[in-house]
Amino acid sequence: MKSVVVSHFAALLALALGPTPQVLAQVFGEPTPEVRAFRNLEVEQAASERATDSHGHGHNHAGGHGVETESLFGFILGSSTEAQGTREVAVETVARFGKRESNYSALGQKLEFAYGVTDRLTVALGLLGDYHRIAEKPAYAGAVVEVRPRYLFNGFGGEIRYNVVDRASAPFGLTLHLEPSLAFSDEASGLRGRKYGSENKLIFDREVIKDTFFAAFNLTHEIEMTKEKGAPAWERGSVVGASMAGSWQVAKNIFLGAETRYLRAYDGLNLGAYKGDALYLGPTLSLFTDSHRFLTFAYSGLVGGKEKGSSRGLDLVNFERHHIRLKAGFTF
Repeated sequence: MKSVVVSHFAALLALALGPTPQVLAQVFGEPTPEVRAFRNLEVEQAASERATDSHGHGHNHAGGHGVETESLFGFILGSSTEAQGTREVAVETVARFGKRESNYSALGQKLEFAYGVTDRLTVALGLLGDYHRIAEKPAYAGAVVEVRPRYLFNGFGGEIRYNVVDRASAPFGLTLHLEPSLAFSDEASGLRGRKYGSENKLIFDREVIKDTFFAAFNLTHEIEMTKEKGAPAWERGSVVGASMAGSWQVAKNIFLGAETRYLRAYDGLNLGAYKGDALYLGPTLSLFTDSHRFLTFAYSGLVGGKEKGSSRGLDLVNFERHHIRLKAGFTF
């Protein structure tokens, strides 16, 4: 009995790292092949098309559309949710560079497991990682706390996605997205401490040209409570924003697009004192395979906005100059 448990545990570990047909067979059993011959070519062709549609781009989602849109854009999300019983393992990396008062580099990572509870409800759990390197610039000596290069385990995250309106039966899709987290360092300063937060989105998308061109619109409300190690009190902040994206299928399973995001930063959880705003613009690239794998890349550059009370053109105190997002995963 013990050897069977160990064998299955090893197979599941291999599955998370990258499933092979042998591993899938060990975990879920050998599939039974269909050997019955087709009586005519039309029946055989229809069966082949059904098999292709059932695998699609590697994702299942509410409504059975041929293109999954959750990871189609970049920083902006689509409304698709996993089909009931579908599982997904993904690694997401978000890099942020460039501040006015420091040589600033930050990297946030998440290893996530998602599960389709129903065709409309997806839940996920994740492990968080964090990298920071902050060095002050000579002109701003003493203005920032330096952080030596380091990478650390940074806590836990989760996701709840509920598809309110399915675009298969409506002019657009609508999904509510909640992303709570518990972190052990501050995302902005890189200093150790405790942070509770949640990034919440109202997601709209539309299939403008069938299986070819998709558009999305996100409304964002992000809240966080942070207490750095040794600090006397909690700091509270929030960010609200609106974002738009479009993505075009330029070749089979390859999508190119662009997106723009407008963000406003505030003190307090209830949009207290206004601190500054930012406008980002950049390209996106998404790749899907017939083996249920996907890869999404996005870059956003700061092109507008201003810090409150400052005469300088961009807010490089509350926001970064460059954002990069890379997400890769597979479903099974």
